[in-house]
Amino acid sequence: MVPATLSPTQSTSQSLPRLLVVDDEPDVLELFRDAICAKFNCKLLTAPTIAAAKRLIDVEQFDVMLTDLHLPDGDGMSLVPILKDRQPSARTVVITGRPTVDAAVSALRAGAIDFLPKPFSIDQIVDRIGRAIRGQTLIARNDKRIDRLKDAVRRLNQSRKVVTKKVDLLCNDLISAYGDVSKQVEELRNQESFRRLLESSKDLEQMLCHAMDWVLRQAGYCNLAVWLAADDADFQLGAYMKYTIPGDPALTDALKQNLVPMTAREGMVHLEGHAVKKQLTAGEQKFLQGQTVLSQNCTYLGESLAVLTLFRDEKCPFTDGDMAMIKAIAPVFATALAGMVRKTEGEGPDEYGEAGGTAFDEGDPEKKQREKKKKEQHDADWWKRGEAPPF
Repeated sequence: MVPATLSPTQSTSQSLPRLLVVDDEPDVLELFRDAICAKFNCKLLTAPTIAAAKRLIDVEQFDVMLTDLHLPDGDGMSLVPILKDRQPSARTVVITGRPTVDAAVSALRAGAIDFLPKPFSIDQIVDRIGRAIRGQTLIARNDKRIDRLKDAVRRLNQSRKVVTKKVDLLCNDLISAYGDVSKQVEELRNQESFRRLLESSKDLEQMLCHAMDWVLRQAGYCNLAVWLAADDADFQLGAYMKYTIPGDPALTDALKQNLVPMTAREGMVHLEGHAVKKQLTAGEQKFLQGQTVLSQNCTYLGESLAVLTLFRDEKCPFTDGDMAMIKAIAPVFATALAGMVRKTEGEGPDEYGEAGGTAFDEGDPEKKQREKKKKEQHDADWWKRGEAPPF
């Protein structure tokens, strides 16, 4: 192997084109050194055998290789696929002193870009090397562009993943916010509907029945008890609506002793399955075995005024919507109870059971009686009229 030779006006640089000349004739090597290094700014390495060329290919990167077909240790054609496999962008020019058509075709099929027969002139070799270097430079430039494109695509994919995650998080936040807003709107809707119904009640009895009617329409059929706070910090049964289990004293007394005060302490109690056996007394379990129970405390200014207790077969459990609904109306019910107490203790009803009359009304008592009767025909008063539940 002959050491590398540089153009006398240039220094060694990894950016210079790198050429490998494989030939065992010293005169040919000298010609290449003189012609190529005088014409091109490049780095030239030479090898006299296939074995020497292979060693250089293993440790060096080349842009162009010129190889003779007839070398001391074999056919120089064998170097063409080796270089193409290990350095795909390198270009190969085959030279030979015994040119044939078959040899030229074989060289081109193996991956060579040119076939140069001996003897050749300096102009010929310069022309062939120049074309090979330009071709390799173009390939290298395209390879760099492709590498940059791949890198850009890779970074875009990474950015896309980041953006996708952020969009997913944003969508999840929006869905969560929408869900929260929907719950709040539903809560306000329930509260307003319940409040308007209670405002139409003329007395405590009607208000309790209107409240139970509204709850049953929202939650579905169930047994419903309303407990009212007494003066001695105890609770008394204010109303009971039977669905499947009668409100016998044995049941109501058991609930009054355990479930009702438990609800007043905890705010809401929801029991089903094993929890019914674990938290209810034997007296309560006698009636509520196999039931699902929902009980809500109703407070006004921090004071418990009532407890709503619902229960039905555990095959039809109360939903999260049912619990949210009961929780939403609890303060409205407590406020209505407090208002009813103030109304009872303050302004009294007129002779027709309503507060505030007019001279026109007094002059036409029959009309007022008709109006009074019409007002009493409320959908929630089916219990008063002895009708079956309309829902």
